Amino acid sequence: MYTRVKKAVLFIVGVFLLTGCVDLWEREPDCKVSTKVSQKKLTFPNVGGQQYVEVTPKPFYLIQKIEVGKVGEHGYTYEERPVNSYNTEHYTVRKIEDGRLLVQTNRYYGDKPYEFSIEVKGGDCSKTIYCTIKP
Repeated sequence: MYTRVKKAVLFIVGVFLLTGCVDLWEREPDCKVSTKVSQKKLTFPNVGGQQYVEVTPKPFYLIQKIEVGKVGEHGYTYEERPVNSYNTEHYTVRKIEDGRLLVQTNRYYGDKPYEFSIEVKGGDCSKTIYCTIKP
């Protein structure tokens, strides 16, 4: 009986240690409160669509990158702005009333996949959601 209790206690302690290590492994190095998203990759058909993403902690905001200048022949400089929504020719991103993130895509006529990313910040560090619209 004593060995069963001892094994059970060791098992419980092991589970707590393993859980703590996994949390530290996933946490960003300088983040006290990490931003978490329910989906890290989204894929949309070319006819358009929408998907919802849970983001914690709340409140959160989107980081919109705005091109402010060209550097050299192929480089650009960007300004990052905290916003609640933004849109482009191919997609719209916005926070909705219930606290989720809504990603909507428009009809896409290209012959190559269109890839874009969405940066969300709810804690000390941001999280990137990678998106693809299939041709």
